[in-house]
Amino acid sequence: MKLWTILWFEIRKLIRARVVLLNLFLLPLLLIFILGNALSAVFDSGEDIKLDKSIVTLVKPAGEAAGDFGLQEFLDSPEIKSSIEARSGVSREQAEADLRSGEIDFAVVIPEGFEANVNMGQPAHWEYILGKDHLKNHVATMTFDAYLDEVNRIQASAIVLGPEKAIPAQAGAENNAAFSYVENASLNEKGDSYSAFQYYAASMLIMFLLYSGLMVNESLNSEIEGKTLYRLGSMPISPLQIFVGKIFGNSIVTLLQAAVIIFGTSWLYGVKWGAHPGYLLAICVLVVLCSMMLAVTVSLLSKSQTTANAIVQFIIILMTFLSGGFQPIPVDLIQKLSEGTVNHWALQGILRIMLDAAPSEILHHILMLSIVGGVLLLIGMISYRKAGYQYE
Repeated sequence: MKLWTILWFEIRKLIRARVVLLNLFLLPLLLIFILGNALSAVFDSGEDIKLDKSIVTLVKPAGEAAGDFGLQEFLDSPEIKSSIEARSGVSREQAEADLRSGEIDFAVVIPEGFEANVNMGQPAHWEYILGKDHLKNHVATMTFDAYLDEVNRIQASAIVLGPEKAIPAQAGAENNAAFSYVENASLNEKGDSYSAFQYYAASMLIMFLLYSGLMVNESLNSEIEGKTLYRLGSMPISPLQIFVGKIFGNSIVTLLQAAVIIFGTSWLYGVKWGAHPGYLLAICVLVVLCSMMLAVTVSLLSKSQTTANAIVQFIIILMTFLSGGFQPIPVDLIQKLSEGTVNHWALQGILRIMLDAAPSEILHHILMLSIVGGVLLLIGMISYRKAGYQYE
């Protein structure tokens, strides 16, 4: 009963504080509304994007046709001609100059000895020179990669069957050159995409759950700074029970906050949270665990509440930024760094729940989040054993 007394007292104290109610329940809903409306243009509406034709220069080796393996037929196919306009280039330097001037959108440099290398079973690769338009670069790269994949099939034949057998394979590729190996289709015909409100409802839910750890940080430090820990210590209750009771009390209020955000955004903004409430609850519980352990660890190892709050806030903002919580960041390095954050696994897991993804995909993110939570729990336990909840 001693533990439950501390827990119940902590819940009552938080619920009675108007500032806490404002920060926990009203501020998240207001922020989701602002971000969902202001940044809705950043997210795909589900409609197909009309692609402009890309002008591409092909720089071929001097003295070589470099048109075997069905290259010209590939470029003349209707699917390719609708998106790629191929031109012959004189040199690599001229192609670069045309790219800088904006006359072309993309350039391909075919290396010398390309045909001979493929016939001998060597890897087939070209050099791509990217232009200013990221989307056109992406389309052109995928298009020519599709062609090279077919050429590499010939290369594989040469490796397995010998160079003399690669010639019939080459002839087969040329006979089948009417096929472009590229298909124009919509990626959204059978799938759903999340809206701006869904994305920011998920990201702000995670961020505010992490911020809730500041409450337990303030509660633990207020007993020390207010000298009330002496009074609690004089009672027949252990410091560990006080410590655990405060953590569980704050955790229950934080889960109540999660429920308000989920049901509030669903009712007010029409946010669809998917058909897996059990998985959603599991992610919320794990994020709360990470939040509490992060705050507890920093609180126990810091000399003051102000320092602890500053450190926790910096960590939360950094993790939210890296995971794309404010805005998706298509940078490979940042995406790699985000995999070490709580926000990444929680956000991706919730987005997959919203899109009704396969349970195996959702469980993968829950598992990774569990590992992160387990590590933070272990660090928190070690910090408590080292510092303890007591006066210095």
